[in-house]
Amino acid sequence: MSEKTPNLKNVIVAIDPLDDQQVALERALVMNDVLDGGINIHLFISLETEKLHDLHDTFEFSCDGEWFETLVKPMVDAGIDYTSEVVWTDVWHRSMNATVEKYNADLIFITDSSTKSKRTNLTASKWALLRASKCPVMIVHSESSLERKNILAAVNMQTDDPRYSALNEKINNYSDLLASKYGAEKHIVNGYGDGMDYPDRAKLIQTTGTKQENIHVKQGDPKSIIADTAKDVDADIVVIGTLARRGVMAAMRGNKSEHIIRELNCDVMVLN
Repeated sequence: MSEKTPNLKNVIVAIDPLDDQQVALERALVMNDVLDGGINIHLFISLETEKLHDLHDTFEFSCDGEWFETLVKPMVDAGIDYTSEVVWTDVWHRSMNATVEKYNADLIFITDSSTKSKRTNLTASKWALLRASKCPVMIVHSESSLERKNILAAVNMQTDDPRYSALNEKINNYSDLLASKYGAEKHIVNGYGDGMDYPDRAKLIQTTGTKQENIHVKQGDPKSIIADTAKDVDADIVVIGTLARRGVMAAMRGNKSEHIIRELNCDVMVLN
């Protein structure tokens, strides 16, 4: 695959003032420690309208200067260049994409809302962002570890579709970068439906530069295969890809990537 190295210099962190703990910002601070030259952080401070609706009649809240000073203190202490904005919007994902373009962002950090089953649970606004994001998105699971020991990249090498080939390359390049910078093991998982569709293990090893023992080829439903493999290898980050949808398809829920994300209980990097 291509030797092109992705850039993760400019990072946007979604901040919800209603959250007591800003887990996405914690992950960004860890990334700052491992990337050469650190990162620039832009804080996208905003409420998602569906969360307000869930509060019913309890709409009143406030964030004063002390709250903001506490929020930015870790960045100030680490000498991180940061900017911030407060956004009031009823189309959260579109406002986020506008910020991505304005700040030339390389990555967005968002926090999930974990269900009791510990599966990833996102608001409608965040699902919409994954389908239309102009840069990669890191979904931070609230109970996942700050350490990065194992990176799992989910690829599909059986297709001749050039869009999927480009996506496979992108997934591999980002997982290479994460594994290298965090000092983690990189694993590859490739599922297949039937024996006629069996992926070439030798090709997987050659094209991804992954050790043979870290190649996981399994038959079955991609949702279960990726979730089970992530659990087996104790993955800290799963890197997956999704093809952007437009028009009526963009408004629909439940594509393969979304089903997979719901099953995972670790951080997930989603590449469009």
